[in-house]
Parts: sequence; structure tokens; C-alpha cells
Amino acid sequence: MKIVEVKERTPDLIKGLLEVWENSVRATHLFLSDSEIQSIKKYVPQALNEVLHLLIAEDE
Repeated sequence: MKIVEVKERTPDLIKGLLEVWENSVRATHLFLSDSEIQSIKKYVPQALNEVLHLLIAEDE
């Protein structure tokens, strides 16, 4: 596994990170309803685009 800083935030990357986010939230935040998760999910792509130094782990 390697850690890389993302320089270009492509739509495919944001889509993949959004999927990871949603799966993680569903696995760990059992107190949130589906509608609450969907409501929060709308803001995640914007938040990902505003992170100054976005680091991701990649399988080699």
C-alpha cells in the first residue's frame, strides 16, 4: 500500500471516495437513518474538493 497526495480531483476519484465515505458511515454510525445519511452525503463532494492536502491510500 502506498500513500499519495491527490493533485487532481477527478469526478471518478470523488465518486470513489464518496462510496468509501458512505460505506464507512453505514458501518460505524448506526444511529443515523438512511435519510440523514443521504442528506449529509450531498455535502461530501464539496468537502472533499476543499481539503487542502488530500492524501489517499492505494493498493499497489
